[in-house]
Amino acid sequence: MTLILRSPRHLRYLRYQPVLMVLLLPSLALIGVFSYYPAVRSLIGGFYQWNGFSPPTYSGVSQFKEYLQSPTFGTEAKNLAILVGGSIGITLVSQFTAAEIVVHLRPRAAAVAKYLLVLPIVLPPLVLIEVWAYLLQPNYGLIDKIFGAVGLPSLTWLSSPHLALVSILLIGFPWISNLGFLIFLGGLQNLPKDIVDASKLDGLGALHRVFAIDIPLLMPQFRIVVILSGIYAVQNFIPILLLTNGGPGTATLVPGLDMYQSAFSNDEYGYGMAIGTLLFAVMLVFTLAAMRLLRSRTA
Repeated sequence: MTLILRSPRHLRYLRYQPVLMVLLLPSLALIGVFSYYPAVRSLIGGFYQWNGFSPPTYSGVSQFKEYLQSPTFGTEAKNLAILVGGSIGITLVSQFTAAEIVVHLRPRAAAVAKYLLVLPIVLPPLVLIEVWAYLLQPNYGLIDKIFGAVGLPSLTWLSSPHLALVSILLIGFPWISNLGFLIFLGGLQNLPKDIVDASKLDGLGALHRVFAIDIPLLMPQFRIVVILSGIYAVQNFIPILLLTNGGPGTATLVPGLDMYQSAFSNDEYGYGMAIGTLLFAVMLVFTLAAMRLLRSRTA
């Protein structure tokens, strides 16, 4: 018979474990009510026609088919793909580059740079959007004034079908002050010191080191940033709602905005939930694919 010895600390933990579970129950209940219930309710609601007042009526997958066969679905899917791809590319390049620069500064300069680059994160997103609405204003905006000063023609950023989507991607330039910068910075600061020192002894150049050591070792951070950036780009239709409302025409219309307008402007809550369910499925597939494709290949 094997005798299992338990430390006094472990015995105290076992004794208080029921108490800890009871203390967690209120938090778990609130999470269930305010997070999981709305999510499950919206997934189920896509199968019902509901205007928010009369009782819901079961409609099966008709609302999903209606959206997939709608005249704007192709445009919305294309716009969403451009926004997701552009947001991920911009985030990876700008924030990883900024983290690489900061981590190789002198300690005092690096500390100042970190605070300056992280400080804009605390700004409310609406403030940032309003600032960019002024910057992109045709003729009178700061960007067009700079263009005029150097002899370039002014552009109708938000009212041009060809530039409106690009203007949405411009918001936040130079795109450094974000969570991705902190994720990359934390990863770079915790790289194995012996590997970094060995690369210096081997005379590895800075650019070669980035591609041969930093990026392979930071693949888990890249995976997290890609997933978070993609999900954020799919969910965040607020700049489009405030700046273009999907226009001009359907140049900036995305599924998230269509979902919002269907539910809160047209009282088609079931149809809006159906769009939300399809977005959830797309984000789930995207997350699983990113986790599989961006697995770390270093031991």
